[in-house]
Amino acid sequence: MIVPSIGLPVEGYTTLDMPVERMWNIQLDVGRWRDWNTCFACSAMIGGGPLELGGTLVFVFNPIQRRYWYKMPAVAKIVELVPCRRVTWEVKLPGFHALHSYRFERLDESRCRYGSWEVAEGPLYRIAEGFWLAHFGYVCESSLRGARGLAGSGRPPRYTRAQTPTKNLK
Repeated sequence: MIVPSIGLPVEGYTTLDMPVERMWNIQLDVGRWRDWNTCFACSAMIGGGPLELGGTLVFVFNPIQRRYWYKMPAVAKIVELVPCRRVTWEVKLPGFHALHSYRFERLDESRCRYGSWEVAEGPLYRIAEGFWLAHFGYVCESSLRGARGLAGSGRPPRYTRAQTPTKNLK
């Protein structure tokens, strides 16, 4: 478990005018994430198929701004998969450990809340903390913006760059 520090977790959520099951099924289709979430250049599960507990997720992030000329690859393990509630992956490298969750909450039959939550730790995180906080913010914002686009409407997202752990989207 990662203990949140200053600036973490980076989290946000938005209310969508779509059933939670629809958003969940969209999230399961890993290969199409780039179609609606601009932070991803590409994404796939090793072996193909949808998200699976214990599975290996590979993805490449677009740069946080177009003026930067990098693409950032990552490999993660799916460590939590609760249908229509939460999917969490973990990235572990020497000196770097991160957890990212997409969170789902049914509000009623036709609306849901969708969120992004991320924390990290380790010497490589601390050395480049400013970059990582900007990256996590970018992932959060593009995820929520993309989800709102899928819904065709929705309420403006609420972002948090916490000074202490928050209680948003338990």
